[in-house]
Amino acid sequence: MLYRLWMLMVKELLQLARNKLFAPLVLIGPLLEMSLIAWSTSAPIQNLPTAVVDLDRSAESRALLTALENTRTFDFTFYLDNPNDVTPLIEHGKATAGIIIPAGYSRRLTHPAGDPPQVAFLLDGADPISANEALNAALGVAESLNQQLIVDTFGPEAMALSPVQTRLRVRYNEEMKKSVYTVPSELGLMLFAVALMIAGISIARERELGTLEQLMTTPIRRFELVVAKSVPAVLLGYLVFLGMLAVAITAFGIPMRGSWPLLLATSFFFILVELGIGLMISAYARNQNQGLMLGFTWVMIEFFFSGYGVPVENMPEILRRIAPAFPIYHYMIIFRSILLKGVGIDAFWPHLMAGLVIGTVVMSTAIWLLGRQKWE
Repeated sequence: MLYRLWMLMVKELLQLARNKLFAPLVLIGPLLEMSLIAWSTSAPIQNLPTAVVDLDRSAESRALLTALENTRTFDFTFYLDNPNDVTPLIEHGKATAGIIIPAGYSRRLTHPAGDPPQVAFLLDGADPISANEALNAALGVAESLNQQLIVDTFGPEAMALSPVQTRLRVRYNEEMKKSVYTVPSELGLMLFAVALMIAGISIARERELGTLEQLMTTPIRRFELVVAKSVPAVLLGYLVFLGMLAVAITAFGIPMRGSWPLLLATSFFFILVELGIGLMISAYARNQNQGLMLGFTWVMIEFFFSGYGVPVENMPEILRRIAPAFPIYHYMIIFRSILLKGVGIDAFWPHLMAGLVIGTVVMSTAIWLLGRQKWE
């Protein structure tokens, strides 16, 4: 039995290696995609093209513009005289933000007893990531100028009279880098996708080539064939995962604060869960193209419920209730908890138990479906 399993696994690996398109796609594709995403999200958002209308032209207005420019978020590309010219620039995508300083800004700033000065910020909401970064920079500058105005007007002791004073401390991602969130999410998604794709075409490939019937005429048992088809998917998926994890930590500075054995063991367990889904797809697919398309469709569904694109907490209630039925939902929480927070199994054991229940159901269903399928 062991000899037959070994020979079947060798045959499966040789078939994958001879596929000139699929093998490089599996080995290099996920690593390349993760690297591009990490590269594009690791750099801060800076030099957003900005239109400026300074109708006050005073030292105070220039100080405001200098403070905004020093954040490096804005690049004052357009200096205009008419506020009505800002909107067309944003509509045509030439500017991401617009700043309008009205006349009398300095006078109202130096006489706080009257109407407070107002500055208009126009942002292109079609790009919410850039707009949110610009908004945070503008609010930060405004808060800093307000504090300086209070000190200049009422003295340093006025700051101590504030009834509420906040102290912000960010844990697990002190620099608020987007790559610390996107890279682990992409890594977990690729781990599931590789195992699913390989398992999804394994039996379908034999059926398409007409070799499945020949295999069944040999002394090979169906259980042995299923195991032999599963091992290469698990092996390659795990190797790709380890390679991507090494690149993420060494090249892009993603922190690893938790236990290596715990991370590797939970990842291996969830690969097995995803493998069951891939075997069900392969059992019904009549050829490799169908297996790939069904696998790709399932990956897109899992992407949606993983919380990568849209946080699950922000979804409608019915979708929030559906999300825990998908193994990737639980794996993403476990993966980020170990990798970024360094917590132990006591912090996420409910998600691990949910994965165990899902895995038992999936593998049982996969074995039952494979037993009912016609192998010819």
